Amino acid sequence: MSGIAPTATRPTPRRGGSDANSLNSGTRRGDAVFSGTVRAAAIFLLLLMAAIAIFLIWRATNALSVNKANVLTYTGQWAPDDSPAKFGIGAAAWGTLVTSTIAIAIAAPVAIGVSLFITQYAPRRLAQALGFIIDMLAAVPSIVYGLWGILFLVPHMQGASQFVSDILGWIPMFSSGIFGRSVFTAGVILAIMILPIIAAISREVFLQTPREQVEAAYALGATRWEMIKLAVLPYGRSGVGSAIVLGFGRALGETIAVAMVLSVSYNFVTKWLQPGGNTIAANIALQFGSAFKVGQGALIASGLVLFVVTFLVNLLARRITARAGTPEDERWSLFSVFRGGRGRSMSMESSSTANVEAADVPDRRGAFEAKDDPGEVAADDAAGRARPRRAAHGAIGGDVLVSPSPTRRLRSGFAGGATVATFVLAVLPLLSILWLVISRGVHALNVDFLTHSLRNIDESQTGGGVYHAILGTLEQAGLATLMAVPIGILVAVYLVEYGRGVLAKAVTFFVDVMMGLPSIVAGLFILSLWIITLHQYANGFAGALALMILMLPVVIRSSEEMLKLVPDSLREASYALGVPKWRTITRVVIPTALPGIVTGVMLGVARVMGETAPILLVVSYVAYINPNPFSGVQGQATLPTVIYNTYTSSEHASNDRTWSAALLLIIIIMLLNIIARIIAWWKKPGRA
Repeated sequence: MSGIAPTATRPTPRRGGSDANSLNSGTRRGDAVFSGTVRAAAIFLLLLMAAIAIFLIWRATNALSVNKANVLTYTGQWAPDDSPAKFGIGAAAWGTLVTSTIAIAIAAPVAIGVSLFITQYAPRRLAQALGFIIDMLAAVPSIVYGLWGILFLVPHMQGASQFVSDILGWIPMFSSGIFGRSVFTAGVILAIMILPIIAAISREVFLQTPREQVEAAYALGATRWEMIKLAVLPYGRSGVGSAIVLGFGRALGETIAVAMVLSVSYNFVTKWLQPGGNTIAANIALQFGSAFKVGQGALIASGLVLFVVTFLVNLLARRITARAGTPEDERWSLFSVFRGGRGRSMSMESSSTANVEAADVPDRRGAFEAKDDPGEVAADDAAGRARPRRAAHGAIGGDVLVSPSPTRRLRSGFAGGATVATFVLAVLPLLSILWLVISRGVHALNVDFLTHSLRNIDESQTGGGVYHAILGTLEQAGLATLMAVPIGILVAVYLVEYGRGVLAKAVTFFVDVMMGLPSIVAGLFILSLWIITLHQYANGFAGALALMILMLPVVIRSSEEMLKLVPDSLREASYALGVPKWRTITRVVIPTALPGIVTGVMLGVARVMGETAPILLVVSYVAYINPNPFSGVQGQATLPTVIYNTYTSSEHASNDRTWSAALLLIIIIMLLNIIARIIAWWKKPGRA
């Protein structure tokens, strides 16, 4: 997910091929069929989103009708199948808001510091590698975060909770007490999980800072930190605000890691450092296995609330991002969104420097250097870097270089050190997770582990393996890929080659919404439609349907960006030879963009292979080999569900298998990410 822009500007539709009068009937029919096909794919996407909303509302109605008096305010227990029904969504919604708020309060400043370090301070040759290390945090599946959280982080949170209580104990919610599996601990886990999302988007935003603004700040004698305050931060304010909102939306929908870390209670949690609390997504995952008709409806109703909230959050992020594209003197900040039209009067702090012509920059010896030549600028642009290689160290007064005061130098040095500290802080969880998983999982990871199942293997017995889960993971991800890739590419072709008007705007908007769709909501939709309404089985194909919904927006967005990079000259040359538009697209445009599309598909596959929550809802877990994902009553195991079903065991042999399954899952997902990046680098435009 990381590195993917939150929204994309709707591309300008490409004009058609040869003049209509020169086309024969067969050519016109081919163009009509192809354009109709891509439009049908776009309409399917809209129908899919409408179906998600309709089926959630329909299936939630019955449960809400039996407890409409206190469906939001009831606390104490979750027993919707009792008579009378006892459940309340308000407490879980409050817990969701609290954990997400804690997460964003921790992750946002760290992510911004990491982005500034990578774009403004890190050596140029290391910047890309450092960004890749941060992105690897996003490649760790949520089930592994939960495993690390419950077995490593929770026992070590006593000191951190006591420190927070000592500092903020005068605030009632941070008062001292028994520390443990609290909403604060869940917030820390969520902060680590959303950090790469915020950092990746902020990094891309900071890299887009106009070179002229940066050099103008240096020419005026600014230190590096002052340049960042004058040029980089004001320019990226809206984009960073959008990244924070998107990170908040991701935190709202996170399921498994929170469910494993929290000590669940059904009250409005007011002591954030003490055990207790719950979230909507975690409650769905924990309660669904024991839910009957009304209980399932109650969980779907809570999922509907989560869907609406995340929809509004993504809408807010899109609004902020859209305003980032307005003229610089009209750009709004994150907070101006809440102030309405008054925000338009705000102007960037750096606007006064925006029109300053780039000046020659003095070097460390005080001698003046010429501005970068066009070749150097082109090399920077090709590398995706917008900052200059030189930093000014003084103001220009006539021909005399006036050095900054020691206080300004000290302040700049402290700011640089702070960004380094945030990078180290961000990398520590990744190193801890990798060390823990490798050290505990490598013992049982052998040939037998890869070639045997857990059939007739007791928790206390050694041996057995996860062959059945590997098979289930690959089959479900493969089926999801077969469904998502054709639809996703067709939708992307529609947006780039045909998209215009209301339909294109609606498709672009709902693709952005799907990017932030909680995985548990996708599982609830398949449960409502496929299993409850159509009475189909909870088998591997049901899991593939849920994964397809999650994979679809990744394929669409990555394919759209790749298709937009295909030079128009290729299309024009094809049209000039009399080739119809549909053949130009299928024989020229798509093959040219194919390496990038493959990269996006692999990233999508890597994402869905680590999903746990939707699979728990729609696929029955089995410990034996089931090679047929379409089989009737038989379920199917995946690597995440094996980890989830075995991590609570007190037996040493079972624990070894859990860690080995986690190590194997990380290896597979990271390999897919690395291969995707190698393909992207290999096919990068301009690479020699």
